[in-house]
Amino acid sequence: MQSNSYLYLRAAQCAALFSKCSGLSARKWFDQQPVTQRSASKPLKAYLSLVAAALAVSAASTERAEALTCAADHVVIETQSGSHSFSVDVADDAAERARGLMFVEAMDEDAGMLFVYPDPRPVSFWMKNTLIPLDMIFTDQSGVIVSIHENAIPHDETAIFGGEAIFSVLEINAGVSKAKSIEIGDVLLHPAYDFFTSLPCDAK
Repeated sequence: MQSNSYLYLRAAQCAALFSKCSGLSARKWFDQQPVTQRSASKPLKAYLSLVAAALAVSAASTERAEALTCAADHVVIETQSGSHSFSVDVADDAAERARGLMFVEAMDEDAGMLFVYPDPRPVSFWMKNTLIPLDMIFTDQSGVIVSIHENAIPHDETAIFGGEAIFSVLEINAGVSKAKSIEIGDVLLHPAYDFFTSLPCDAK
């Protein structure tokens, strides 16, 4: 069963995308429709009520959550089972991405590295000179997870393909994604991404 916070985040993101494309809030668009259409749109009205609730709940987020999700050194993953926070190093230039987690001997369970690209692109990773097994979480530009590779093997130089339009990759300790029920479709929150419907900070 999906948690309320997860559903609220999804509804708020849908509302933000509608507003971005139409120039109207979803509620304002609904109010501008003819009365006959509005009366026949009870499902839409119910959806808009959910959106309103989502935005209200998001606005009431705790200061701690806001501080974490607006900080460059933290990633929060919204899953159906709840929110999971990771402290991260960000690799956002070619040299940092090339080095990655090479030669790192150990990493805390709630730590990782976030690789960020200038724009979405085909991305493959390998484990050359990497000493610890890893889970690799690949996302699009909105922070939505599009693929997960679990238990990448240390020193393995086999290419691990993440997808055709990857904007970021989060590397965490092997087994953590399964332990925390992180799945495709879940959402990463971080200032690198272009959706901040539930956050006080602005997109990059």
